[in-house]
Amino acid sequence: MTSEAAARASRILTGFAAAMCAVFLASGPLSTVNPQLGAPRNWQYLLYPLFLGLLAGYRALGGLAEARLSRAWRNALLASALVWCLVCQVWKYRSFAINGVDFSIFDWMLFSTNHGRFMYSPIYDVNHFGVHPSYVLLPFVPLHRLWESALLLCITTAFVVWASLIPLWRLAMRLVGSEAIALLAGLAFLTSPWVGVLLDGGFRPEVFYPVFGLTLALGWVEQRPAVWIPALVGFLGIKEDASFHASALALGTLVFDRKRWRPALAVLAVSVVLFIVNTRIVQPWALGQTGKLRPGYLGFWGQYGNSLPEIVLNMLRSPWQVMRDVFTSGWYRMFIPALLLPLFSRQPLVAMLPTLFILGSASYHQMHEFRTYYPVTLLPFFFWGLLEAYRNLERWLPAPRRLVLCAVALLSFPLWGGAYVRFGPPRTRELSALESAAAKLGAEAPEVFYAQTVLFPHLPYRLYPLPLVVHESFTRPGAVVLINPELDTYPFPREEMREMVANAERRGEVEHLDEGFLLLRPR
Repeated sequence: MTSEAAARASRILTGFAAAMCAVFLASGPLSTVNPQLGAPRNWQYLLYPLFLGLLAGYRALGGLAEARLSRAWRNALLASALVWCLVCQVWKYRSFAINGVDFSIFDWMLFSTNHGRFMYSPIYDVNHFGVHPSYVLLPFVPLHRLWESALLLCITTAFVVWASLIPLWRLAMRLVGSEAIALLAGLAFLTSPWVGVLLDGGFRPEVFYPVFGLTLALGWVEQRPAVWIPALVGFLGIKEDASFHASALALGTLVFDRKRWRPALAVLAVSVVLFIVNTRIVQPWALGQTGKLRPGYLGFWGQYGNSLPEIVLNMLRSPWQVMRDVFTSGWYRMFIPALLLPLFSRQPLVAMLPTLFILGSASYHQMHEFRTYYPVTLLPFFFWGLLEAYRNLERWLPAPRRLVLCAVALLSFPLWGGAYVRFGPPRTRELSALESAAAKLGAEAPEVFYAQTVLFPHLPYRLYPLPLVVHESFTRPGAVVLINPELDTYPFPREEMREMVANAERRGEVEHLDEGFLLLRPR
C-alpha cells in the first residue's frame, strides 16, 4: 500500500482520536443537560460511520495497517479516558445511582476487617470469604484504614478499568501490529456495555478480571514470566472461579502450544490446588463463623442439585441438558456484535469455555442471559481471541480485508446492549440532607438502625446501619428507619414502600426531614 494511503489514514485516525477525546471530556458537562446527550455511545453512532466513510471515501482503508497516531494524541486519549472514568464513577456515586447492596458488601468487608471482624459484611451477615475468597481485596484493608471512605473503592474501579487499556493496546500491537486496531480495541473495550456495568459508580472484585486477564494474556503471548506470573497471582486472587479460567488457559496451551508444557502444567497445578483450598478449607471456615453451610450462589444451578458435588454429578448424568442450556443461553449478546471473530481463535477460545459453561448452564436469569457484570470474566480472553482471529483467518482473507473486518468488528461491538454508560450530575441537595439526617442519628445513637439500601454507601460507618430488606423492619418496635421513597427503593416496589410509609403516618410514627427523607420510629 502506498505511503499516501497510509498518510491519509493517519490523518483520519488522528481526527477520530481527537473527536473521541472531546466526547470523553464533554461527557460530564453534557450529562448535566441530559444523560443521553453525555453518553459516548450516542456520539459513537455518528462518529463511527463517519470514520469508516472517510476512510472509504479517501481510499484510505488499505492504509489502516500503516496508519500512525502520535504519542501526544495517544496520551491525550488515555488522559481523557481516565477523566471520563473518574467523572462517571464519582457522579454515579454522588447521585445515588449505585447498587447499595452489592457495593456495601465489599466496602463494609474492609471496614469490618479493620475493626475486628475479618471480611465480615453486615449486608448478608456473612464473612464474604465464605461466598467468594477475594484475596485481591486484602491490600485495600490498610488503605481503607488510612482513608475510611466509600470513595476509595469507587475511585479504584475507575483506575482499574482505565488501566486495562494499557495491556490491551500492547496485545493488539503484538497480534495485529496496527495502531488503528489498537485504538479501536481500546475504545471497544472501554465503551462496551460489559464495561458499562463495571462503571456503575460502585465496586466489585470482578473489576480486576480485565486488567489482570489482559496482562496475563499479554505476558503469555510474549512468553514473559515476569509479566504473566504477577498477573496470574492477581487473577487467581479475584474469586475462586478464576481457577477455572486459568486452568483452561493452561489446557489450551497443552493442546495448541505443546512446547510450553512446563509453564502450562505449573499454571494448571496452582489453579487446581488453589480451587481445592478455597472450596474445601477457606469457604467452609468463613461460612462457619455465621453458621451457614454452603454459599448461596449454588442455588443458581439449583436445577442440578443443592451442593457442588451433587450439581457436578447430575451435570455428568445429563450432558444433553447441559449442552442445551449452554447453547440456548445469551452468549450471542457478546459474540454477534463482534462478528463472531473471537470464535476464530484457539487458546483464547479454550480459556473462554469455563465462562460460557458456567453462565450458560445457570438457571439464574441474569447469568444465563449474559447480563449485568457476570460476563466480564470473558472480556480479556474475548479481546485476545478477536485479535488473534486476524492471524487465524489468513488462509481465507488477504491482510487488508482481515484488517478491515477486525476494525468493523471492533467498531460494532460497543454499539449493542443496554448497559452503556450514562449518568446525571450529583444530587447535592439530597446529599446535604442525608448528611444532616446522619448527624441527627449520630446524636441520638439508636440501638437498632435500618437504612434503605441505596443510602448505605453514603452513611457514616459509626451508625452501623442494617439493610432495609424485610417488611418487618418497618414495624419493629424501638427501631429507627431512614428512607427516601423518591430514591431507589430496592428491594421494595416504590408504591409498596409508599404504602408502608402511609400506614406509619397514620400511626404517628413518621418524622419528615429535608429533601424527601423520612425517619420512621415504630412503637
